[in-house]
Amino acid sequence: NEDTSVFELDEEALASVLLNTGIEDKHVCVLAVAGAFRKGKSFLLDFLLRYCCNRDSEDWLGDSSSPLRGFKWRQGSKRETTGILVWSKPFMVKKKSGEEIAVILMDTQGTFDTQSSMKDSTVVFALTMMVSSVLVYNLMNNIQEDDLMNLQTFTSYGIQAQEDCDTSHAFQRLQFLVRDWGFPYETPYGHKGGQGVLDEILQITPKQHPAHQDVRRDLRKCFRDINCYLMPHPGFKVIQHANFDGKLDDIDPEFVEHLRVLVPHLLAPENLVKKEFGGQPIKARDLYNFFKTFMEVFKDVDLPEPTTLVEFAARASSQAALEAGKEQYVNAMDTLVGGDRPFLKTTQMETEHEKEKQRAVASYLEKNKYGRKNQRVVEKYQLQLEEEIDKLYNKYVEQNEAKNVFKAARTPATLFSALMFFYLLSGIFGLFGMYPFATICNLGMGAFLIMLTLWAYVRYSGEYRELGIYIDEVATFLWENFLSPVYATYMEKPLKDAAELAAHQAMSSAITSAAVKGIANNNLSKGGST
Repeated sequence: NEDTSVFELDEEALASVLLNTGIEDKHVCVLAVAGAFRKGKSFLLDFLLRYCCNRDSEDWLGDSSSPLRGFKWRQGSKRETTGILVWSKPFMVKKKSGEEIAVILMDTQGTFDTQSSMKDSTVVFALTMMVSSVLVYNLMNNIQEDDLMNLQTFTSYGIQAQEDCDTSHAFQRLQFLVRDWGFPYETPYGHKGGQGVLDEILQITPKQHPAHQDVRRDLRKCFRDINCYLMPHPGFKVIQHANFDGKLDDIDPEFVEHLRVLVPHLLAPENLVKKEFGGQPIKARDLYNFFKTFMEVFKDVDLPEPTTLVEFAARASSQAALEAGKEQYVNAMDTLVGGDRPFLKTTQMETEHEKEKQRAVASYLEKNKYGRKNQRVVEKYQLQLEEEIDKLYNKYVEQNEAKNVFKAARTPATLFSALMFFYLLSGIFGLFGMYPFATICNLGMGAFLIMLTLWAYVRYSGEYRELGIYIDEVATFLWENFLSPVYATYMEKPLKDAAELAAHQAMSSAITSAAVKGIANNNLSKGGST
């Protein structure tokens, strides 16, 4: 918000990108381009976007006379991008393993422009670094010492986060991209030349100032991979023609050839880097929660301390671990009683529920690496996980009970039993001339007949469900207070005794048969020896 200088998150827009069906449960690769303003970040991103849209084509750059479209960009000295922008459509990419990853492209406001404060630049860069899995650090001409020092302003968050969890690196990949490299006669363009320049710059020597040594150590600690690519100049038409619109025809061919190498290096399926948090890959829904959590930190007027950001990171990590634990529980219970699975005995279901609940909690604690040193946060989200699992269990119980044939037939059986009871009473009262009582029984019989008819209609048509629920409640009351006690008193024990007697007789018969067979075999063997 340029009026208040406060960053605001458009949650609805972000949800439309990350919480779509088919996206929210996918792991994500978040590629962001950051760096100083007016250095061609959006221009580069649009070539990345073109690759994502045409990755199945060998000539993904397309028609050389087509303008460059996508993220808004323009020539000139004034800034174009403000805040952080995310392309509205994630790109689904299938890796060789068969796993699909959602690729998110992110454009960022240029740092240190004339209209932004130091805090604005720090917030944009720090937030970009926290949520991206590949951070393209866009530089001009060379890697300067102040470029590294600017990075150190933000790596303090990563260092603190790393100390609070067991992961070896806080972030995944840092890709230095040096534009308009001016010394190809010393070091060639491309990966090889870039890596040589990077290794030389990041080398620690005794003559360096301690602050310069620290920034190099911090970068190595924070990022798992650090690469560099040297790009040639795009040509003078790009920077001098006011009507330049991104046509390949107007770009230096050497620049275009290096685009063909650089872009797949960043976005080819085998090169995608999953976004991790605390050493665990996260999904699109987790990324949405991370954005919300981190934006709460950066809403304040003052920049947060690294420890504050790490505390919020612990919350985000706990939320992600909670979702993973809940998903594990749901998958296990779906396999057990979900869908078309048959009815499961209640006691067995309770046992399985407790087992899977313990496994989900163990998974939560294992994956929640950022929260391990913040026990209060861990316990809060663990309690929330257990409560949500118990709510899910109640739904599974209802789903399982619906498959119980005997329970499903309880209402009609109870109503029919009550109907027959009043029918018999009516006959008895009529036999002895007690007609008023017989009339009352006939009314009761009619009432239960109507209830049985209505219940059948509700079940068949799906209409008047509230009435059906009321009839079920009446039947349950009659069953629990009248029929069930009668069954337990007069029928349960005789049926149990009959079952035990049948089992005993079957066992005795089997033993007798085996004994007779043994004697017969013994006689045969004696006869054979004689």
